[in-house]
Amino acid sequence: MNCQDPATSIVASAAQEPAMASEDDSVVFKYVYIPAETFQQIEERTFTTTKSDEVMSFINALKRHFKQAEGHKSEAQQQAVQAAFKAQMGDKAAGVNDDLLKMLSGTQMVEPIALLANSPETGFVGVYMYCDDQASIKQLPHNPRATAIAAAAGMHIQVNGDVFLGRYMDNEEDFQRMDFTMADLSSSAPWVTEAQQQIARRSGRSGDAQALLQRLQQPTAGGSSGSKAAASPADAAKARGNDAFAKGDWQAALEQFTAALKMQPANVAARNNRALTYLKLKKFNEAAADCSSVLQVDSSNVKALLRRAAAYQELGQQQQALEDLRQVLQLQPQNA
Repeated sequence: MNCQDPATSIVASAAQEPAMASEDDSVVFKYVYIPAETFQQIEERTFTTTKSDEVMSFINALKRHFKQAEGHKSEAQQQAVQAAFKAQMGDKAAGVNDDLLKMLSGTQMVEPIALLANSPETGFVGVYMYCDDQASIKQLPHNPRATAIAAAAGMHIQVNGDVFLGRYMDNEEDFQRMDFTMADLSSSAPWVTEAQQQIARRSGRSGDAQALLQRLQQPTAGGSSGSKAAASPADAAKARGNDAFAKGDWQAALEQFTAALKMQPANVAARNNRALTYLKLKKFNEAAADCSSVLQVDSSNVKALLRRAAAYQELGQQQQALEDLRQVLQLQPQNA
């Protein structure tokens, strides 16, 4: 792979992170930094941490880099970022007020891209490209060298902003950060071949699954193609509630969602929708209660967490709102 800018000779440089660990508890590993700007050198760096903080200290250091790299944003830029963040969230942004949206869009996270996913075939060792999770929202510049590395591994994506490359082993019992060096940037590096083979295996399985799905969708001999089952009375009421909500008739929507829940109390979608309706009607205690009911049966329901955080915010319960938002941030991007 050609990871170098044609006009620039890239020379490895060692950047040492400050050591803060005692010798008996220290963890030291190498990783590679690839700036988006091609006039800047690719660097091989060394990171020192402790065994107890091996997982998150590296990620936290990358968060600080991405946060500092974006620099100061004007009010107009901040509003543009918030608008883009809201658009990216889609319907999950419903019920999130401006203060919470500002908090979410201003939270720096790291997006790990698995160039070589850790699996039994790889000995549970993976190679990951760490990017700014808001690179597209921030409109960061294209990183051609990182894009070329991803393509060499069989992943055809456009990478934006500064990135870092690292390796670790994780078999769900043990975790160990491992060296990833400048030598690993070669297209003949063993991990690149493994990554290409891994993608080929996945593509083959995907093709088999697609063929099976097509066969299952075909009508069987002598039988009907099958018709969609009639909606239950509860689902019909929920559908009427959705229609009323789309028209902005909050009261009618509330009545229909409530009717659906009387017939089917375990209907999570209807309860989640009623919570959003309560938010529109400024009945924040009721909204929080519905969200809590959803979370009792589905603790990772992001819509319920966001809507309850919005309700808590309106009720002045800032700490509870922050706790729900932290859980959302843990559930959404995976920061391995």
